[in-house]
Amino acid sequence: MILTKLTAYSFLLFAGLGYAAASWAGGVPAADGLLQIRSRHLDEFHLRPNVDFSGYRGVLIDPVQVSLHEEWLKDINYRRATMRRIGEDEVRRVTDEAASSLQAIVAEAFRAKGYEIAAAASDGVLRLSPSIARLYVNALDAMASGTTKVFTREAGEAMLILEARDSNSGTLLARVVHR
Repeated sequence: MILTKLTAYSFLLFAGLGYAAASWAGGVPAADGLLQIRSRHLDEFHLRPNVDFSGYRGVLIDPVQVSLHEEWLKDINYRRATMRRIGEDEVRRVTDEAASSLQAIVAEAFRAKGYEIAAAASDGVLRLSPSIARLYVNALDAMASGTTKVFTREAGEAMLILEARDSNSGTLLARVVHR
């Protein structure tokens, strides 16, 4: 699917809170209290000033939220014969698969960095809220019965968002946005 090793790498950077190679973009904190940090690897990286992540040993991962690009269904069905149009069941399959894939990637990335996956909020636990926005899949698996190969120049696109909060207080600590 669209969620590849690059996605995993982006979240690994966040999991390691790899902002050592980044620098403050300057300026005043936004309304949510976060400062933007320049990053060579992520489109947007925002961090609460003076936050200390060293006390966090676990992560509680919220269910992944997925939204399709507003034109996707219309575009994909425009190119198909009436009998092969994508319906609500296929839309649900695409969003469920994307959510499941990202859920596993986030859990694996944080486990690889030594975090425990927590079942509930508690001291030393970050609450992670991953989401996919504007998902646009160019080629679906099994687009037509009898089709064995599908070729496309680009798999599609999406905006990946990950927010981290203190699980007890709900304070927003960091946000990553990567397109």
